[in-house]
Order: sequence, then C-alpha cells, then structure tokens
Amino acid sequence: MLQRYLLREILTPYLLGTLLFIGLVTTDLLSSLSGVFLSRGTTWTQVGELVLYRMPYTLGVALPLGLVFAVLVALARWIRDSELKAVYAAGIAPVRLLAPVLGLAAFVAAVAWVNAGWVKPEAQARYDDLIYEIYYGHAPSGVLTNAAYAPQGLGVYYARRVYPDDAGGGRLQGVRVVTPDGAVWSADEGVWKDANWVLKNAWKTAPGARPEFWETIPLPFPSRFVEKKTTYESLPMAELRELAKVDPQARFPLQRRHADAVGVIALAWLAAVVGLSLREAAWAFVAVVLLIFGYYVLWTLAAQLARFAVVGPYGAWLADVVYFALALAGTRRLL
Repeated sequence: MLQRYLLREILTPYLLGTLLFIGLVTTDLLSSLSGVFLSRGTTWTQVGELVLYRMPYTLGVALPLGLVFAVLVALARWIRDSELKAVYAAGIAPVRLLAPVLGLAAFVAAVAWVNAGWVKPEAQARYDDLIYEIYYGHAPSGVLTNAAYAPQGLGVYYARRVYPDDAGGGRLQGVRVVTPDGAVWSADEGVWKDANWVLKNAWKTAPGARPEFWETIPLPFPSRFVEKKTTYESLPMAELRELAKVDPQARFPLQRRHADAVGVIALAWLAAVVGLSLREAAWAFVAVVLLIFGYYVLWTLAAQLARFAVVGPYGAWLADVVYFALALAGTRRLL
C-alpha cells in the first residue's frame, strides 16, 4: 500500500518534470537556430518539423531528468509534511521504498532504449536533411561521409567516403564489407556501379582462413543509393551494431545507446537514496541540480576520453558505473 502511494506521488511531478525539460531543450534548440531562421527565411512549417524531428532526442533527455526531478520532489513533500518521519516511526525500513522507484525506472529505461535504438535514428536523419535544406536551399547531395548500408541478405556495407553520380553509383573510399558468411572485405577504394560494389586491391579475411588478396572483386549491391545516413546517431540499432564490427569509431556510440538507457535506473536509484537520506525538504532541489550536473559532467568526460582514445568504447558506461556505486553505497546505509 505504501509503495503504491509513493508511486502515485511520483507520477504527477514526473509528468510535470518531463514537460519542463522538454520545454527547456526545445527552447534551447529554437534559440540556437533563431539567427539561421531569420537569415534564411525559414517558414513556420519548417520550424515545426524541426521541433517534431528533434522530439525523440528531446525525450531522451527529458525522460531520465524528469524522473530525477519527480522522485526528489515527491520525497521532499513527504519530508515537509513529516510523512517520511511517520514511515520511519512505524518501523518501516527506508530501503523498502526503493522498489516502486526502481520499477518505474526500469519501465522508463526500456522506453528510452527503444526510442534511442529505433525512433530517434529515423527522426535524426530527417532532422539532418531538413537542416541541410534550410542552410543550403535544397535536399542533401554530394559527398557522403561514414555511409553504412545493410541490404537484405547481403550483409553490411560501409564506406568512409562516397562520391555519388547521377547514375545511382559513385566512387568509394575506405571500404569495409561484411558478408553473411562472416567474411570481411577491406579496400582503400572502389566504385559503385551495375548493382555491385567493385573493390580494387581488396583483402578478404574469413573465419579460419588465411587472408586473400584480390585486384578487383565485385560484391552484389542494389544499383541505386538507399536512404542516406549522415551520422552514427541516424543509424538504427541493427545497422549501428553491424557497422561497429568493421568501424571502431562506431563502437562508442553503440555502447552509449545502451548506457544511456541503463543510466535512467542509475539516476533514479541514486535520487531515491538521496531523497530518503535528506532531513530538510529544501535540500531536495539542490540534490536535483547536483545529480543532473554530476551525471552530465561524467557523460561528457567519457565522450572526450573516448575521442582521444584514452578509454575504449566501454567508457560510455563511466557515468552509470559511478552512479550505481554511489547508489549501492547509499542503499547499504538505509538498511
């Protein structure tokens, strides 16, 4: 009964907190692009589409931060109204109040994982295309960077650069291809024509076999370009996972998607532990700021360390590891 009561107490401020952070992130987006909108004569329809396409990203920020806000606001009210003292006086261990928070956090984490893996990439690709159109007045064209494709039944195809032509083909640089049988083809250059990627001076590495050299090798591929993917963020989870097998730089973004979802649980758990340890309601709002700021610092630090190869792709879990350790230590004090 008490746990359900706490859950109801959290849900209302969670809705308000999520809307608050959606408003803050959206306002930041619009203010940062306001000069571009005015100078390029952007229509209200385009502005609305930008906000819509950016919404999955915005939710990725608002869902976990809104939960931190809600947990601490709910517990602050309990402290202010002496309800938390009544719980302790009744002999109920504070640790029992963690269950509804962790259950809600697990649900939100699952939603965040699906959003980051499948919803956000599609929206990000459309957002990138529309930004390009606003800046340059036409749809994206020209050189493609870090282009990755996963045609049905043909494996995964990656090129560091693609110089397209009007015939639906183009010139390739920095090519990696993983075929369904597990073989990896590597080449510095090639061409895309006649429903093939034709690699030049290519090496083939297959499981259990010695590397083979081929002067030219055609690998079957659709004759026309598939939808352009400009960044790792615009790749669906399955494509990013396959790309990470041949592109080391894709491994950190892949781990970050998983870590960000699990981070919802770490943030909520530590927020609940802090809230249950407070004695003054006013400190709850300070805790909101400190928890969010601390996580952001560690999250940003992990990206910088990975960028300069100080840590590997699993460095994306830095903030989660620190917050889980703090939450576990705090939980032991609540027993």
